[in-house]
Amino acid sequence: MSISELNYNTLSDQVYWIDTKHSNHISSIKPGKIRKFGDTKFKILKTENNKKNGMQAMAVAPVDKNGKVDTTEIVIAYAGTNFADAKDRATDLQTVVLGDKMFEQSPVHPYTGSKIDGQVMTAQKFANEIKAKYPDAKISTTGHSLGEFLALTVSAENQWRNVGFNGPDPSNILSEKAKKWVEENPGMLTNYRNRADLIGNFGVDDISAAITVSMEMGTHLNPVDYHQLSNWTFDKEGKLKIPNNDYNQKAILQQAERYLMMEYTAKLSGLLALRKKFQMSGRGISSNEQIYLDDSHALAIIETAVAEFKISTALVIKIYEDGMTDAEKIWKETLQEARKCGDLLTESEILVELECVGCTEKRLVIEPCKDYQNKINKVKKMGDSFDRLVADIKNSIEALKQKDHDLALQLA
Repeated sequence: MSISELNYNTLSDQVYWIDTKHSNHISSIKPGKIRKFGDTKFKILKTENNKKNGMQAMAVAPVDKNGKVDTTEIVIAYAGTNFADAKDRATDLQTVVLGDKMFEQSPVHPYTGSKIDGQVMTAQKFANEIKAKYPDAKISTTGHSLGEFLALTVSAENQWRNVGFNGPDPSNILSEKAKKWVEENPGMLTNYRNRADLIGNFGVDDISAAITVSMEMGTHLNPVDYHQLSNWTFDKEGKLKIPNNDYNQKAILQQAERYLMMEYTAKLSGLLALRKKFQMSGRGISSNEQIYLDDSHALAIIETAVAEFKISTALVIKIYEDGMTDAEKIWKETLQEARKCGDLLTESEILVELECVGCTEKRLVIEPCKDYQNKINKVKKMGDSFDRLVADIKNSIEALKQKDHDLALQLA
């Protein structure tokens, strides 16, 4: 099943409650328990409340309507800063700000041997344990604030998807391998940030994970108020709602692209599972099975390219359409101003005078609008070409299934 942004948000919140020092601590959040996070039930697979450095983590798997636990898809959530815990506050300074993965237990009076594994290191160890126990699972991470800092780090190092909230940028502690993967796989990391949140926006965004949203909360609140998880709202499908204002146009586009990447990775995961199924037949992969996998892989790539193209061109077409509207508006305003200045002239005389200075409806409206429309038609034609390519690949796959009865039975 698909994990929604509402699920990630609720997991990011309730993972805090594992901490016995937290005001909302609930002892029943422990392995084996079934609990609702957002609008979905999950089974808690493993938790950790590290007493030495203050890290909390929780791994969960969704439960379907029949009560079956699906461990092919696992989420690891990391807790953010509990300001009542000095270890969390120290981690903010030592790791987030200064980039030290180790944890100095006595920062004021350090001495030899006083350093232990920091939260980043135990966060990775927790992830390693989950990965070892569930090697076939598709794992993603989430968190809030310091928790998202840890989650982004773990996802980048393990090449996993991430959806989290208000996290500082972790690029100062990432390996070169992780940085390269992030650069080559844009859209796999999603860090929703409130534009006015000074805490979450620390460290700029060197890994290009941030979707920065203007939350329209005003400018007179306590700085911590902009950092809260509760500021984010979701639609009935669990998708994070971004206010539709001028600032957020980029964020809306980025969110659409992230959803696109999610669909793409889901398709590729399905293909990998199918390949494993073919291989388990004991006779290897037949030529038709290989053709099917190749065509399906190509289809996933093409469909992603098509969707990405349509997202981008929708924005371009809107710009062209706005240009046409603006051209009409400029011409009407020009006529109105001319009529005010030439109230003794007839309409035809006004048009003649405007033409003398190069202001004509043909030049200001008809020609630009014709150009815009031609560009719109060109963009739509490119989209039609993509659609035909998708149809051709689908027809090829369907023909192969009709031809190979054994393959069709396996796919069924």
